Amino acid sequence: MNTTHRLRILAIVSLAVIGTLAGCRDTMPHSFTWPTSGDTIPTHPKPPEGGYYTDWDPYAATLEVTPVKDVNLVRTQHVLIATVRDKQGQPLPNRRVEWVIADGGVGDIIQVDESGFRASRGYKLTNKFAVSHTNNGPHVLDQGTPDPSDDIHLTAGQTWCVITSPIEGTTHVIAFAPGIYDSTKHKVFAVKHWYDVAYEFPPEAANRVAAPHEFVTRITRHSDGAPLAGFEVTYRIVSGPAAVLQPGGKEVVTVRSDANGLATVTLEQTEQVAGANQLEIDVVRPTTEAGLPHAQIATGRTSKTWLMPAIDITKKAPSKALLGEAFLYEIWVCNPSQVYADNVVVRDDLPDGITYVNSTPAATVSGQQLAWSVGRLPAGGKKAFRVTVKPTVTGPVTNRVSVHAELGLSDEAESKTLIIAAKLSVTKTAPEEALICDPIPYTILVSNTGNAPATNVRLHDVLPEGLTVHEGRGKLVSDLGTLEPGESKQVRFDARAARTGTFENTVTVAADGGLMARDSATTAVRKPILVVTKTGPATTRNNRPVKYEITVTNKGDAAADDTVVVDVVPAGAMFAEATEDGEFAGGKVTWQLGKLDIGETRIVSVTFKAVEIGTLHNVTTVTAVCAEASAEASTVVEGVPSVGLKCIDLADSIEVGGEVTYRITVINQGTAANTNIVIACTLPGEEAFVSAQGPTKVSAADKKVTFASLASLAPGRTATFTVVAKGIKAGDARFLVTLTSDQLQTPVQETESTRFYE
Repeated sequence: MNTTHRLRILAIVSLAVIGTLAGCRDTMPHSFTWPTSGDTIPTHPKPPEGGYYTDWDPYAATLEVTPVKDVNLVRTQHVLIATVRDKQGQPLPNRRVEWVIADGGVGDIIQVDESGFRASRGYKLTNKFAVSHTNNGPHVLDQGTPDPSDDIHLTAGQTWCVITSPIEGTTHVIAFAPGIYDSTKHKVFAVKHWYDVAYEFPPEAANRVAAPHEFVTRITRHSDGAPLAGFEVTYRIVSGPAAVLQPGGKEVVTVRSDANGLATVTLEQTEQVAGANQLEIDVVRPTTEAGLPHAQIATGRTSKTWLMPAIDITKKAPSKALLGEAFLYEIWVCNPSQVYADNVVVRDDLPDGITYVNSTPAATVSGQQLAWSVGRLPAGGKKAFRVTVKPTVTGPVTNRVSVHAELGLSDEAESKTLIIAAKLSVTKTAPEEALICDPIPYTILVSNTGNAPATNVRLHDVLPEGLTVHEGRGKLVSDLGTLEPGESKQVRFDARAARTGTFENTVTVAADGGLMARDSATTAVRKPILVVTKTGPATTRNNRPVKYEITVTNKGDAAADDTVVVDVVPAGAMFAEATEDGEFAGGKVTWQLGKLDIGETRIVSVTFKAVEIGTLHNVTTVTAVCAEASAEASTVVEGVPSVGLKCIDLADSIEVGGEVTYRITVINQGTAANTNIVIACTLPGEEAFVSAQGPTKVSAADKKVTFASLASLAPGRTATFTVVAKGIKAGDARFLVTLTSDQLQTPVQETESTRFYE
């Protein structure tokens, strides 16, 4: 096979592969790119003849590179990010990007994106040419520094290249995506300027208003730190209070860095107000002797905050003072700002009726005016003054103090003091009525209604006979100390009454200077007395209703509040009904009667059904506030006697001479026991007695068979008797059984017919 033929076959295979790969958006569309691993193999950017000039990657549409223009210091590195996008602007993975550094400039490629495992992954062919492929997924490009903020976060469809330069100059980078068919969109030109310049902008500052501030920008060579002279630095005031820059006296000033690399200006206020000036700074390199062109290096910002001093004054004095007794004024002057206040002067104008005694520090006194010269008060500084005065008149007095400082600063404060004299009063309150079971609350209010303190105030309360306080004591003594003018103190206590009646209680209060006052309170102590009676039947039959009537009367001298009647359903009974809205729950019936006035009577009733024989014990309790009572009634529940008698022969037809057995059954069908049960049998002429058996002894005479009395037969129980007779002649015999008991008024009889034949 000749070479031409092999190339044709290779071209056909390549086109087939291209056709297959071009149909997949995320597959690498260029030729000779196989998913094999191993050492990097440089690949051709486009297919061979037959597909080279076609739109062989129908998805790739645009190429982006960031940044396309930037400035960096020499000996640093710069990362360029390329993104290949489809027509909808979505990033495409696995697309080839070629990186070329144009001749005539500085800079080299030092690293390129080599991520992936294929032999066709990215590679650097020379320091001026490299190839990489956009990534399949996101990842982070770590710059290798301790600061994570300079890490570069890449997405799918992006790739990168790193360039650097050891010398000043410009690098022109061409990024080329060969898969993009449109020649106007498959190239991006990026420009990188490298300068051997380092700069340090002045820090932000804060100063007192009207104090000029110097801003210094430092410019040095990045490579060795040597100062750079002659750089143009432009300062521009962009906002804030009215101010100018010196030299020049304008809002925009350009200065050159000196031999030490320093470019200095001074900011001065033209109006002394608080605020902040924002400054913008541009650094421009002039044309150098080496031929480097005039170029802007950097732009920065700084600020100057102008702080206004402040001055505050406060004054404290007692709200009240005794006539003729000295008291103290306390004055504080402070500077709450961050800068000093100058030429501070304090003045205190004493009102009429107030006489100056002394002060610390000593004041300059002129009549009723006091003055202190403080001078400079530092930032956060504070100064205290203490003035002792004596009042000569009663009533309210107002004292005003002021402070002044330069820059028009001032503040004022005042204090008010009431000059006073004393008066004592007491008020005692208690309820007009109280129940004997409740405590009687007493409230004693002691007040100083004058305008001077009442000292050593004492309270003395002796309770009348029949009332006691804590632990059975009959009096209350309390030391109230000092009562300021207008101040009141309250004493509360509870007394207990041992009996009903009317009690008058008097309290006395006294204080220094012969002050005294008293007051009394009267309380009537009452008591409700509940009386309850209960009536009901003495006897009844079981399963019959039993009705009880309950009568409640208040025979006391106070109303019975919250009266409640409770009747417990007795054992052996079931609740049936109740009057007066009685509620049945939890085995008891409850009536909420509410208030029962003095002498008032209420009647309620409850009906039960007796379900068991015996005695019903029904108890009723009545409770109210401060009262209770109870009553009970009993009813004997008797059962209903009922007895059944049955007699059968065990054979209906018997040959004469044969024997017949009669079985007699007695059953108590009632709810009460039957007592003294007697069974008597009469044999007909066709029969003769043979034998008998039962729960009691039997006796037979002539044609009579009698069983001894059965003492008792409980409800539902059965007793069985048997009689054996012999047939002595043919005929239809009639065997008669008679039953008697204490409960039966008429005997019960039963006959049984037996046929005897020959």
